[in-house]
Amino acid sequence: MRQTVSAPIALIVVAVAVALTVFVFSRQEPKRDPEGEVFVLPPEPPVDEGELTALRRGTAPLGVAIVMPPLGGDRFKGARLAGVVPGSPAAQGGLRAGDLVLRFNDTQTTNPYALVAAILAADPATPNQVVVERAGEERTLTITGVDPSSLRDRMG
Repeated sequence: MRQTVSAPIALIVVAVAVALTVFVFSRQEPKRDPEGEVFVLPPEPPVDEGELTALRRGTAPLGVAIVMPPLGGDRFKGARLAGVVPGSPAAQGGLRAGDLVLRFNDTQTTNPYALVAAILAADPATPNQVVVERAGEERTLTITGVDPSSLRDRMG
């Protein structure tokens, strides 16, 4: 008897949860920040202007723009690229908008801040191994010319 009563209730709860999720995510429209370098989703959670500035500066040596805050499926998995600057080390190494950066050298890039830390630790004289997920497949790319030295000097 319990199973026949609880199964319809569980089904209703699941249906309501799915409907609410679809409603919330359908209302979120990605927007570019004023500098046009980072995609920003509406305030769930809010993104501080100081955070955006730090992320812009931190990804500049690589030449990428990132999605911030991370999309639901990307949270704790990697840093999604919103764009790649033409002629940058990222572009020359084969990175593309939409790639999910999983590792930069030996660092797991489980979020945009981990990617920035890995970029800041890069040695300009050494090629960088970057693992990305693209179209469901992992790919390893070699990127050269990443020189964060002037940025490290400015950031202290």
